Amino acid sequence: MELFGHKIDTPSGTRFVPFHLYSMRQAIDEGFILDVLANYTTYQTYWRIEKRIADDPAHDKSRAKAAIARFVSLHPTNLAQKAEIIVEHFRQHTAKKINGDAKAMVVTSSRLHAVRYKQAIDKYIHEHQYTDLSTLVAFSGKVIDDTIVYTEAGMNGFGERETATRFAGDDYQVLIVAEKFQTGFDQPLLHTMYVDKVLTGLNAVQTLSRLNRTMAGKSDTFVLDFRNDTDDIEKAFAPWFERTEAIPTDPNLLWDTHRALLDSPVIREDEIGPAVAELLAGRRVDNHAKVYATLDPGLARFEGLAKEDQDEFRDVLGRYVSIYGFIAQIVSFTDRILERDYIYARALEARLPRRDAEGIDIGAEVKLTHLRTEQTFEGSLELEGEGEVKAVYSGKGPQHEPDRENLSTIIQALNERFGMNLDERDQLLFDQFEETWATDTDVVDQAKHNVFDNFRLVFDRRFLETIMGRMDENEAIYKRIIDDEEFRTALMDMYANRLYSRLREPNSDSAS
Repeated sequence: MELFGHKIDTPSGTRFVPFHLYSMRQAIDEGFILDVLANYTTYQTYWRIEKRIADDPAHDKSRAKAAIARFVSLHPTNLAQKAEIIVEHFRQHTAKKINGDAKAMVVTSSRLHAVRYKQAIDKYIHEHQYTDLSTLVAFSGKVIDDTIVYTEAGMNGFGERETATRFAGDDYQVLIVAEKFQTGFDQPLLHTMYVDKVLTGLNAVQTLSRLNRTMAGKSDTFVLDFRNDTDDIEKAFAPWFERTEAIPTDPNLLWDTHRALLDSPVIREDEIGPAVAELLAGRRVDNHAKVYATLDPGLARFEGLAKEDQDEFRDVLGRYVSIYGFIAQIVSFTDRILERDYIYARALEARLPRRDAEGIDIGAEVKLTHLRTEQTFEGSLELEGEGEVKAVYSGKGPQHEPDRENLSTIIQALNERFGMNLDERDQLLFDQFEETWATDTDVVDQAKHNVFDNFRLVFDRRFLETIMGRMDENEAIYKRIIDDEEFRTALMDMYANRLYSRLREPNSDSAS
């Protein structure tokens, strides 16, 4: 079946070459789209962790590394640093674009990341009393974080169907997303993208291309990337930028995978129709409870499988979703069953529990001790030459063989990779200091029984006493506090306000 024009035979096999090619470069040169790689900045996060337990348990190495990386990415200090970078960049640069109407998107790696990113950014906005910036969040389903249930509608204050329309208006400037709105979202006012998710291949092109829409007053775009190297982004765009050729994708893979999916013990055909009916109805009304009820039987059967069988089902389900989604962009199918089952498969895939890598309770075994996020690249990504679009892979995903190592060895390897540029300035000392001040009886008493100005008389003295008392432990950072009056004053202002608010809370459990 010729999906890409005419066939040519090469030493490496048959290729399909388009009858006519309109490249990304040509579209940019002729002004139909903007070059999303023209203004690209990358940041790198350096961090260090330590064991917080006496034991040295053995973990599957790759799963533990993934869990530790997730622990760091969700750490409040990490999100607070990135929230500051995002908000201050937007206010200083993006807000001035497109006649003052420019908007931004924050691309996160999971629904939980989206929830916590919104919380961190909103907190930073509130603490700095900014009134010119508001956020929305977009993710499917519900997220349970420490027993609290979050939904897109609940966090935004209105139904999911209104998110895109509200974002297009004047009240919201930043949209925080997890999967939703990364493809097919057409909003010309979108100027800047803050990326905190690994992007590869076509997904990178589709995601970043949300910025390329043109409109009056829009002359450029900007990407600030926390996760990806410029080399990887260039490789992802290269096949689409100049001359693009594609190797064949066999549509028979779709029917083979569909057959394997229906043969699995998780799927029952009599449940698919009712589930899809509720899923489609959900585009018009909020009916999450009914949707979940129709998916629960399949989810229960999945959870009853052995781990190896669960992994095999995930592979089949994921392959069907990927292959249908890819080929459906090229070929119009007349088989409604394939489309129906694709809708069901996507919904069920979203409801499957996380893999074991995210299930390791690594947060109870390690603590974050150093963290710094710094800029590593700023400029334009230049693409030249031809590329090749890879076909959909037909086999199973990589099979995982556990490789166990002690926690201390895993931590050492991660610190060598991510913490090599760290120094004492990055030590998270101030979190420790805050706990010291929060349990100081004089500080607590002054906060609970005095106005803020009187509280400052005690706190400022305690602040300097704490710094002077630990000079020998971290000389560089303390020297800056003592020598740099502006830096010292800013720190005292920040922690005085934090402590005063914290210690005056009715449920404060600090010493009294």
